[in-house]
Amino acid sequence: LHGISAEGLRQSILKSSQYVDLRTLLAACWGLGVPVVHLRVFPLQVKAMHAMVTGVGDVGAVMLGRDASYPALLAFTLAHEIGHIALGHVRAGTALVEVEDPAQAKDHDQEEQEADAYALTVLTGSPRPEITTEFERYNAPTLADAAIKAGPLHRIEPGTLALCVGHLQGDWPVVMAALKMIYPHPVQIWRAVNSLAGQEINWEALVDDDQDFVRALLNADDV
Repeated sequence: LHGISAEGLRQSILKSSQYVDLRTLLAACWGLGVPVVHLRVFPLQVKAMHAMVTGVGDVGAVMLGRDASYPALLAFTLAHEIGHIALGHVRAGTALVEVEDPAQAKDHDQEEQEADAYALTVLTGSPRPEITTEFERYNAPTLADAAIKAGPLHRIEPGTLALCVGHLQGDWPVVMAALKMIYPHPVQIWRAVNSLAGQEINWEALVDDDQDFVRALLNADDV
């Protein structure tokens, strides 16, 4: 993943998918040898973390922390962490911990801004997507309807498009209500993330104690 451009990653994913979303990002990470897991047990010192990216050899690993009911919320977080790895922000043996949600954090240093731009490019095709609407005011139903209609035209997942509006306008309550309409059947996303991890991890390569430890971190027996 290190050195892969945001444009290159997006175009690679779009060859076989209509959108870049959480599912396709997860598949791309595992395909490139970058594990992604959703921690269910936390060390005390990182109990409040939103996500963490670590340098492992010449690749990396991503650990998601906060639960989310809608995949677009975690898609941006994952794309942001991918950006840290691809841009060389994480060296072997080091880690970056995100305490705040990257999508809503206000005070970003240069590396965080670069990871944001990377994430937006992967998800939307532009580091600064320009979004205009035909209405001066909008509510959750009109935003959800507009995102569902416009998303396929621009190959942007509708939930991601709604989040971009939230980021630009700062109208998060309306956006969260719109996401509920875009995803009418919310799922436990951590289960999907860790179910894939359970399929991809080479359990036979781990001694019994390590297997037990990893399964506990992922709550793997419950996915």
